[in-house]
Amino acid sequence: MESSHCGGVRYWVILSSVNRLAIVTCGPQVEVALSTGIAKGVSIVRLAGVSRRSSLLLAAVDLLFEDGGIVPADLDQVLVSRGPGSFTGIRAGLATAIGLVRSTGAEILAYDSLMVQAARVRIDGEIWAAQPGKRGELYAQSFVLSEIGVPETRAELQIIAVSDASSRGVWIAPEPLDLGGADRIPAAYSAAEGLLRLATLGREGQSIEPLYFEEPPVSLPGKKV
Repeated sequence: MESSHCGGVRYWVILSSVNRLAIVTCGPQVEVALSTGIAKGVSIVRLAGVSRRSSLLLAAVDLLFEDGGIVPADLDQVLVSRGPGSFTGIRAGLATAIGLVRSTGAEILAYDSLMVQAARVRIDGEIWAAQPGKRGELYAQSFVLSEIGVPETRAELQIIAVSDASSRGVWIAPEPLDLGGADRIPAAYSAAEGLLRLATLGREGQSIEPLYFEEPPVSLPGKKV
């Protein structure tokens, strides 16, 4: 797989005829991308993430299908980020992906959002990936990368303070995410392209169960939390 630029738009030469749709909803922004096979471009729709309703995601999907010249029945795979990240985003992304799979018969592949972040860069070495956690915190995990290979986890997922990020090393994270001045490497790909890259490189999909890592706070009737 190679990439080049033309007029500000990235095009890949993907050694596959598979039609893949990628849905990323766990971070500050929402991305949906469509790859339509050999020597065709990757089209991306990026939303600000203010609303993560499935109706908006499906509208983006319809736009990508029209742009790619395919119909839903042509879809081979639906790729989705399963968390950690925004609770609402995780639910919306998985619900949309599962609905598309049921209606089209496509295969579903889910990946951890931190692995998706790690797939956005092409370097040899170790990198930390981050997703937004609760106020002042990050979901973080380190990966070992090779320029042409898929990310391999080096440590378990953990929660760290933003103020501690600078002591860990070099980071990749969603661009709007504050890392407290930690060193970050420029991304070679968007998050949706990173998701497509994992599947294109043959990375086995993970469970389609949401990866919340932390459960939402629950208040019991009659009790103060």
